Amino acid sequence: MKTIPLQDAHKILEDASAIIIDDGVLVYPALADLEFSDENEFMYITWSDEDGQEYDLHFAEGDNQEVKISGSSMFLLDTDSEEDAIQITILTTKELE
Repeated sequence: MKTIPLQDAHKILEDASAIIIDDGVLVYPALADLEFSDENEFMYITWSDEDGQEYDLHFAEGDNQEVKISGSSMFLLDTDSEEDAIQITILTTKELE
């Protein structure tokens, strides 16, 4: 696994059509600009399951200065969790010819 700077990961997220979270949840992340402040929340993700249970993830700059990447996934630390990094698989569009 290698790492990239948060600025590069943010650009990848901006260009993504959607993302898949750990357990196969397809979501569209809400991105904010990077402010180069540890407290700045640059991405917020929310979704509901089939039972109506709400979930949310928050990602702050200070926790994610270096982002691990592998294949088409990046691994970011959720600000509100003490668990392992969240796997985020990037989905992009492909022009069909």
